[in-house]
Amino acid sequence: MKFKVSKELEKIPKTVRIDDKDCEIIEKLAKENRCSFNAIINSMIKYAIENM
Repeated sequence: MKFKVSKELEKIPKTVRIDDKDCEIIEKLAKENRCSFNAIINSMIKYAIENM
């Protein structure tokens, strides 16, 4: 399955702690894909769950 950045509307606010290097990678991905940091995080979570 290919990783996709999704754009869904219903979200629940949560706080997570992310390592500095991972945060930099996610910010870079968000910039390259012209989307938010949260959109990348949500897409990564969905991809991980679907591939467990």
